[in-house]
Amino acid sequence: MTTILFVPGAWIARAFYEPFLQALMVAGYNVRYAAYPSLNPSDPSTTDCHTDTEGIAVVLRSFVEEDGQDVMLFLHSYAGMPGAAAATGLSKSQRAQEGKVGGVIGLLFLGAFIVPEGSSCAGLQGGNLPPWILLDRPSANLNVADDPINNFAADVDLAQAQSLVANLKPHATLPFTSPQPHPAWADEAFRGHLAFIVTTEDRAVPREAQFGMIAATQKPWIVKELASSHCAPFLNRIEETVEMTRQIVVKFL
Repeated sequence: MTTILFVPGAWIARAFYEPFLQALMVAGYNVRYAAYPSLNPSDPSTTDCHTDTEGIAVVLRSFVEEDGQDVMLFLHSYAGMPGAAAATGLSKSQRAQEGKVGGVIGLLFLGAFIVPEGSSCAGLQGGNLPPWILLDRPSANLNVADDPINNFAADVDLAQAQSLVANLKPHATLPFTSPQPHPAWADEAFRGHLAFIVTTEDRAVPREAQFGMIAATQKPWIVKELASSHCAPFLNRIEETVEMTRQIVVKFL
């Protein structure tokens, strides 16, 4: 059975994703979740993209190296940065060459950031974060997302979108401005094992930006398009998102 390790976007607590994670389990996957330290940290000055990468890698390595599982990483939004870095050196093909079982069968990005090594989320956007990221709130080195329903879920019924608002927390700012560690998507071992679900109505990470990041890698990607906002795949488009995920897992295998 394939394990799907889900890594969340910035600001969003696990409870928001639970209906989607449950749907993946019903579809027959072993579903796991990897949090990272920059979500609502007690000291935001100590968490950057590297520490988030290490937090995810500890979880990922436990499934791959200790349990020998086949794992697909599902990366939403900011998770594309530390999640991709956490998979470095853990591809199934690399491990098979070393006589080891298990490994990462592929990376699935959804409305996610693909950032070259040494650059940053802010650097990818000309050095500045978008204005809807409200800096130094509720305190220094933290930030919150302004008008989350409009930016993340404008196409979702207001009552249903409240589950998103209820599960938002402050996020450290340093992960958005610190360098991207080496991402696994840049490695030949993951050639043919990269996929992206483009959220075409996304106001947070616009469609053009998603396709631009994909093209900039100069790698072949499995690309699917979902006519949705940034968070609708986990609210009112769960069935479609699960089906796209299933199709991608099949191609990776």
